[in-house]
Amino acid sequence: MFLLPTTLVAFDLETTGLSPVKDEIIEIGAVKFSFHKVGERMEILEKGTFQSLVRPDRHIPEEATRVNRITDAMVQDAPVAKDVLPNFLRFCGQSSLLVAHNGHAFDAPFLREACRKAGIAPPRLPVMDSLKISRNLMRESASHKLSDIANRMVASGEIKIRVEQNDLHRALYDCQVLAQVVGRLVLKSLPEKDLAIDRFQKAAEKLAPITMLEN
Repeated sequence: MFLLPTTLVAFDLETTGLSPVKDEIIEIGAVKFSFHKVGERMEILEKGTFQSLVRPDRHIPEEATRVNRITDAMVQDAPVAKDVLPNFLRFCGQSSLLVAHNGHAFDAPFLREACRKAGIAPPRLPVMDSLKISRNLMRESASHKLSDIANRMVASGEIKIRVEQNDLHRALYDCQVLAQVVGRLVLKSLPEKDLAIDRFQKAAEKLAPITMLEN
C-alpha cells in the first residue's frame, strides 16, 4: 500500500470569451482530491473546494452569459484577479497535479496569462487534460464533452454524482463532476502502486501528455 497518495486539483474557469490574451476570468472553481482504500477498493476522497467570482475590467458579453449565466451584476462586488489568484494557488499547494477538461488548450493558458497580467509567477505545477484522457481511453465514445462522459459513467454505475444540466458551466459544479470522472478513469487505468506521489506523474503520462503550468 502506498503511503503518500497524489493530490489532484480539478479546476475550471469561466471567462468573458475564448482568448486568454483578450478575455478575462470571471469565476474560478476547484476540487482537491486524492485516493484512499476502502476495503479492497480504491476510492476518490474529496479534500476541499475553492470557488470565487472574479471582477473583470470589462463588460461580460451576452454570449458568455448565455453559457455560464454570470452577469455584470453578479461580479460587481467580487474581488479582482490579482486578489483571487494567490488564494487559488495557495489552495492548490506546491505539490498537487492540476486537471482540467480541455485544460491544455483553454484553462491552463487562461490561468497562465491571468497570472502574468497580475504580476504573479505561475507555479511549477503539472497539468493533466481530462479531454485527452477521455479521447485516449474512451475512443468508442461519440462525444467527449464532460457532461456526456459523466452521464455515460453514471449510467454504467461507475460514478454516482447527479449531472444537473442547469448547474453545468458554473465552475465549482463542473469541478465536482470532473473530479469524479477523471478520478474514476485514473482508478480504472492505473495500478494502485502508481497512485503514489513519487510514481503518479510518470504513470499518468501513459494516459495523456502532461504539461507544466509555468510554460
